[in-house]
Amino acid sequence: MSANKKREALRLFADGLAHQRAGRLAEARRCYERGLKYDPGNPDALFLFGQALFDGGDPAGERKMRAAISARPRAVHYHTGLASSLCAAGRAGEAAAALDLAARAIPDDPALWRGLATSAAQAGQLDRSLEAVAQWLRLAPDDADAARLRDKLHARRHFDLGMALAARDEIEAAIGEYEAARRFDETAPSTLTNLANLYSRREREDEARELYEQAIALAPEYAPAHFNLAMLHLDASRRFDATAALERAAACAPDDGLIASHLLFQRMHLCRWDGLDELARRVRAAVENDTADVSPFVVLSMPGTTPALQRRCAENHAARMGAEQPARAREKRDGRRRVGYLSSDFKNHATSYLMVDMLEAHDRSRFEIFALSYGADDGSAMRRRVEAGVEHFVELAGLPAREAVERIAGLGLDALIDLKGYTEGNHSEWLRHRLAPAQINWLGYPGTLGAPWADFLIADEVVAPMEHQWMFGERLLHLPGGYQPNCRERECGPRPSRAAEGLPEDALVLCSFNQMYKITPEMFALWLDALREASEAVLWLWASNPWAEDELRRVAARAGVAPERLVFAEGRPQAEHLARLPLADLALDTFPCNGHTTTSDALWAGVPVVTLMGEAFAARVAGSLLTTAGLTELIAGTPEAYRERVLAFCRDAGHRKELRQKTEALRESSSLFNGAAFARKIETLLERL
Repeated sequence: MSANKKREALRLFADGLAHQRAGRLAEARRCYERGLKYDPGNPDALFLFGQALFDGGDPAGERKMRAAISARPRAVHYHTGLASSLCAAGRAGEAAAALDLAARAIPDDPALWRGLATSAAQAGQLDRSLEAVAQWLRLAPDDADAARLRDKLHARRHFDLGMALAARDEIEAAIGEYEAARRFDETAPSTLTNLANLYSRREREDEARELYEQAIALAPEYAPAHFNLAMLHLDASRRFDATAALERAAACAPDDGLIASHLLFQRMHLCRWDGLDELARRVRAAVENDTADVSPFVVLSMPGTTPALQRRCAENHAARMGAEQPARAREKRDGRRRVGYLSSDFKNHATSYLMVDMLEAHDRSRFEIFALSYGADDGSAMRRRVEAGVEHFVELAGLPAREAVERIAGLGLDALIDLKGYTEGNHSEWLRHRLAPAQINWLGYPGTLGAPWADFLIADEVVAPMEHQWMFGERLLHLPGGYQPNCRERECGPRPSRAAEGLPEDALVLCSFNQMYKITPEMFALWLDALREASEAVLWLWASNPWAEDELRRVAARAGVAPERLVFAEGRPQAEHLARLPLADLALDTFPCNGHTTTSDALWAGVPVVTLMGEAFAARVAGSLLTTAGLTELIAGTPEAYRERVLAFCRDAGHRKELRQKTEALRESSSLFNGAAFARKIETLLERL
């Protein structure tokens, strides 16, 4: 090659390198290609040409880089350059394998061990990376980068062990691993957050909160720290603080469907309705695309919910639990049918108030009844009554999941009835272990579990007619006369005066004791319509949190209704609540999630209830109760019809008196409040199975 050609080749190679370093890969390739025509055997140019091709998306470039390495196998920068390109292409494992061979062939070059350590770490090959770091430090003992990577690798190893142990509920061991990870790397927000999560589970709230705040200080945009801090606030009933933390989490991760669903639900609790539609859109997208484990309970009541969305959400949630893994069940003995009711709510809770009469009335000559309780003992009279009302009260609270599942499986049940579904604190995932031949979803959750191990759902022809079977993964089982049990005899205190409850003596009292999250802007607007037309009316609501009270008063004022016409009732024990309910003239139901126990309590107290009935199970519960009660005239099919029924009640005193008399007679005459008869119904259904 002439001197002129050599000079021209070198110039082109230099230009190509300048373009390559500046990211102008197309220009670099042209320079290398022209230069190689003058000097075709130049391995440096061949390697750089191959790298420019490969980094630009042409897989042929890898062959050229490897050809250059074959020509100069001890050129360390060729090996590290190939590895760098492979890592950038998402092939860190291949990069590590290539550098491993090179480092063992040229063991005294720290650059190769450095490249191997970093590429192996990127590929998740911790053992290989730690070995490489050790060699790197042997050759360069003062290299601060090597020491930092070593510490991060040790931290990662402890972090991974902590995650594995936490997944197996070995909490104390997991805490130890996270603490070790933290000693090696105090700046990793994921370690601080996961450790805080475990402290929270152990009720070490102050320590957990401090760690979340440290993680946020180190990484203000780290959404999981904000999100889990919000969960800590919720556990401590600091709903306002939780919402603020969720706002920050959503700002960091606006496309995260899980964060959006929690923020949506807390805003619904606070009646902060601005932005709900956008949050609901994010939640729908997360459910439809299955990008987050959105709680099915949230989807029951969110704006724009549909039965199809509810089923899809439940199916997504169930799929994340894993495949069915039957536990080793005890062989069934001949004799009575064994039925287990699974819940954490055998205590001072709505579920127990609904079904305790039925439990006590089960025919023990034909059925052996088990209450399978994983909730804490609240020491209440209701807890003691349930314990006495069943043949076997099985205490599962505090047991590791594996032990609880094995204990239930060992009972040899014919049917297991899950009373919780996807409500808060549930263990519906235990049903994945096939704990009985018939596994049934009933009462606590108004919708499908969407799980292959949930065989049946107990309903009735109103709340889930057979033409709605497509909404449910379970096979529908209909009980005649309504799916919800109730008690006739209840403890009820003396009726207070209206003045004692902050109600005007001569007012028309419209009430809703449903939780605040069930109140939607649309329903509240209908209620305000009634207040504007009926000047003597007041709206009596449950005071679940002070922020919602303030919001609703502001909305009322903007709508031209004096805020003082909204009266908020504090929480009371059941007997006191039932005693005050008859002070109301009419109960206003919510939509798209109806009142459940709230509705039956009002009817027991003799208070008529107006409901709007929709498609989904949760939007038909009050309609089912009113149908059983013989009060179908109080069921509306559209918002306009709902509004007219409420206004008709307000206008017509004779109509009010007639409805009140019919409703007051229900407690003594209606099958709605006959727990013993309900026990016979459910026994007949179970025998059919």
